[in-house]
Parts: sequence; C-alpha cells; structure tokens
Amino acid sequence: MNSTNLTTKTTSYSNVKTITFTAMFAALVTVSTAFIKVPTALGYCHAGDSMVYLAACTLPGPYGIIASAIGGSLADLISGYPQWIIPTFIIKALNALPFAILRYFLSRKNKDKKIINIGSILMLIPTTFVTVFGYFIGNWVLYDWGGAVAELATWYIQPGIGAVLFIAIGLGLDALKFKSNVLPRLMR
Repeated sequence: MNSTNLTTKTTSYSNVKTITFTAMFAALVTVSTAFIKVPTALGYCHAGDSMVYLAACTLPGPYGIIASAIGGSLADLISGYPQWIIPTFIIKALNALPFAILRYFLSRKNKDKKIINIGSILMLIPTTFVTVFGYFIGNWVLYDWGGAVAELATWYIQPGIGAVLFIAIGLGLDALKFKSNVLPRLMR
C-alpha cells in the first residue's frame, strides 16, 4: 500500500467521523428544540439554542453551521411548524456563524481549546440579535407587522435561556477537557 492510498483512506475515515458528528449534533439540536421545554412566564422556551451554540463551538466551521440549520429546521417540521423550516434554517445557520468565525481565528492562533471562553461568551451577543431580528422578519413575512411587533419583546428570552444552558454545559465539558482531549480522540 503506497502512502497516497493510506492518506486517502485516513482522510476518508476522518471525513466520515466529521459527518457522523455533524449528524449527531443536528439530532441534538432537533431533540433539544422539539422536546426539551423550559417553562417561562409567557409559555416556554426550548433548549435548542444551547445545542446550536455548542455545535458551532465544537464542530469545524461549516459543519457546525450545517448541524445547527438542519437540526433547527427538522425540529420545526416534527413540531408541526413547517412554515418556519426555511426561516429557521437561515436563522440557525446565521446563529452558528459568529462562533464559526471565532473558532477560525482562535484555531489559527492555536487557542481553540475550550468551549467557554471570553470570545464564545461575546458571540452570544450577535447571535441573540440574529435570533430576535430573524424571527421578527419571519413573523412579519408569515403573519403581519402587528404580530411581529407584539412578539418582539419575547424573542430575547429564548436566546437568553439558550445562552445560560450553553454556558453551563460548556463549562461542564470544559472541566472534562472535551475539546482538547476527548474530541480529538473521538475524531481520529
């Protein structure tokens, strides 16, 4: 067996593992969005945004974005909101984008060792604006201006709860050295 053939097989095996982890994170986003509800004074929020942030902080850039977009869209489909599939796909992809950009720059400096760092906490700000603005536009297009304005105040609760869950889960995984020790072994 020549070295080129061995490299190709190793790369293919690594790609299969990355795609598998992407599918697992898409499933985590779907399940945590559709089935894990957090009660609030105005109804409930879901835990899905925390998994969107986690996927984007754990998987390589485009894979985290794809897992987030597919997982959120599938949750809308199985929860009975098919009209939201396309808006959610776009919004969740854009939610993951700030984290993917951050990871790109951190990895270039070899500083992408933890899930929770000052950068990932700061990325919660633009991703919250994406959620609020994205679902405001979605409500306006799908329903009307009045409905969009009426729900605007409640859209900050969802990413806020997602952020708290993300930080808690991320700190727990960081204590296990998930990104620096566990994940690299799993991805080999």
